[in-house]
Amino acid sequence: MANKDMKSKRVSGRQTAGQAVMNTLKKAGAYDEETAVGYDVLKNVKLTTPVLAYTIANLMEEKVVIRTEDERYYFSQDGWNRLERKVLGSYSMLFIIPLVAAALFFLIRRLIG
Repeated sequence: MANKDMKSKRVSGRQTAGQAVMNTLKKAGAYDEETAVGYDVLKNVKLTTPVLAYTIANLMEEKVVIRTEDERYYFSQDGWNRLERKVLGSYSMLFIIPLVAAALFFLIRRLIG
């Protein structure tokens, strides 16, 4: 059983550093300022210290992870939802812009030709 617990704490190839941090906060029940947890909980994420610090800083910048005044952390579902919309919007532009450019190209070509 102890081996299984250790495996579940490792960051797998399919789990990003961000997911590992967010999952740790969720498992700790840290969803608001009252239930926020100290950094000691995040130290258990199996990432190197620089990667962990970088990941937490990025998630804080996106307001997915919030740090309280007394240096505790919690996961913000609202912040996550905003980030998802932002990323989805960016990816949709990568798809829409080439389609619009192709449509304009064929329209102009048809008008000229």
